[in-house]
Amino acid sequence: MKWNLFKSKPTPPPGRGASTGRRVTGIQTGIELPPKVKFLLIIFLTLLSTWAICHGGWVLFYLYYFKSAPIFTIQDLRHNITVTTGKTLTSEVICGILGLKEGVNVFDIPIEQKRKELLEWTANIRDLSIVRRMPNKLIITIIEREPIARIGFTGTEGRVVDEEGVVFNRNAGISALPLIKGSENIAGLKPGDRLHGIAMSAVRLVNSAQRPEVRLRLLELDTVKDDYLLLTFSDHRQARFAWEGMDDDEKDTFAKMQAHFDDLAKLMETEAGAVCLMWDARVPGRIAATLPPSIE
Repeated sequence: MKWNLFKSKPTPPPGRGASTGRRVTGIQTGIELPPKVKFLLIIFLTLLSTWAICHGGWVLFYLYYFKSAPIFTIQDLRHNITVTTGKTLTSEVICGILGLKEGVNVFDIPIEQKRKELLEWTANIRDLSIVRRMPNKLIITIIEREPIARIGFTGTEGRVVDEEGVVFNRNAGISALPLIKGSENIAGLKPGDRLHGIAMSAVRLVNSAQRPEVRLRLLELDTVKDDYLLLTFSDHRQARFAWEGMDDDEKDTFAKMQAHFDDLAKLMETEAGAVCLMWDARVPGRIAATLPPSIE
């Protein structure tokens, strides 16, 4: 027996291309594409992958949020709906307006549309937010308008106004509020309207007089005149009051009005001023009083 384990194998004869040092296999390993074609191919593949990712994400979102209906269905109004509101609107009223009831999918509720409808339905809502909380909860927060004065005219019982001059209805707890009256345009006001001109000046003055340091309390503000307000205080003393730019809704005259009113209050609170029943403060920086007949 012959052992050929360590005998080297014969070297095959050189083929074509041996003289150049290259190995020719006869198989083409790649195709060289023009640069423009490569660029267009990269763009196409990028767009295709982006579309696939977006489409796949939407399919997953659709299947998760819309096909899993029982997960997102309101089971119990008290448990699934949280309503934070003010003094007049109740949770039951809000849920009824928004169409919230058991068995409703929270994603079937057009939140922005319902929010707009609720703001249009009642003028005493200042702001409103509706937030979804996974999987089947809604959080509703309502900020109601707070009245600062009543509107007095025939047929306007229960009409009040807030610091922004927006008119709305409120029946309870308004008897102690100052009364704005006298202007004929008040007669045509309806909930949701906004005061302008001399009537809005009265609102600004009422808002300023609510400061804790002001001891005088307004009872009525008559807007029948175009150039001044006739003020009646809780002790039934009166004052004709005006300030520069009071009838301009766009001009900020709050500081001037407040300083002039504070000057009037200081004079009315003096010992000599306490007996004067009528005051004239139509000219800023000049305040006069009419003495009672017994003192004259």
